[in-house]
Amino acid sequence: MKTVLKFSLISFALLCALTPETSPARAQGTTAAPIAQPAPLVARPVADNLAPAGWTRYEIGQPMRFSLILPGEPSGSQERMSLTPKLVVTVRNYMSLGDSGLYGATYIDDLPAELMNDAMKRTFFESFVKGFAEGFQTQMSKTGTSGQVKMLEQRAATAAGLAGYEQDFAFDKMTGRVRLVYDGARAYAVLSFWSDPATEADRIAFFDSLRVNKRR
Repeated sequence: MKTVLKFSLISFALLCALTPETSPARAQGTTAAPIAQPAPLVARPVADNLAPAGWTRYEIGQPMRFSLILPGEPSGSQERMSLTPKLVVTVRNYMSLGDSGLYGATYIDDLPAELMNDAMKRTFFESFVKGFAEGFQTQMSKTGTSGQVKMLEQRAATAAGLAGYEQDFAFDKMTGRVRLVYDGARAYAVLSFWSDPATEADRIAFFDSLRVNKRR
């Protein structure tokens, strides 16, 4: 019960951490003011024989924008937000709580593809990670859970044939990971928090499960 409660608190904190208040814009010292809400993208379960027992693949959007396997139907949120006075993006979050941890994805659209060179991609990733860590730390402290988010290894990574970066975290007795990859004006982040190292097979399957409808 304590583990379930802790992950429930983490789920709440993670969703709060991914709101505009702790977006990459805030990490860069700008104000991410919410504007008109976008329409939701429905998460639809589909068959996948490679999913671990009890897990399901969910396609996001119709036609599909992306899909991944999750331990249960994800909760979703969406926001149109300004990263700078002239740059407005759409951010969508999908979170699912399972026995082995918390799993989810963030989908960002309307990035300035013409400006997203390697240096800009690295800067955006590091700002995303910093904003996430700051927001997560703040929200967990509000739940009465003490501890500091510690940054661990950062490395280049790929998902769905797309290149990007990956960051490991530690919080209390738990470990977290965020992997973010780019496709033109889109970015996809898959993320997880877990406390049991024995469930590594679940995480490998999860992080390797991302599929995207690439820009053409």
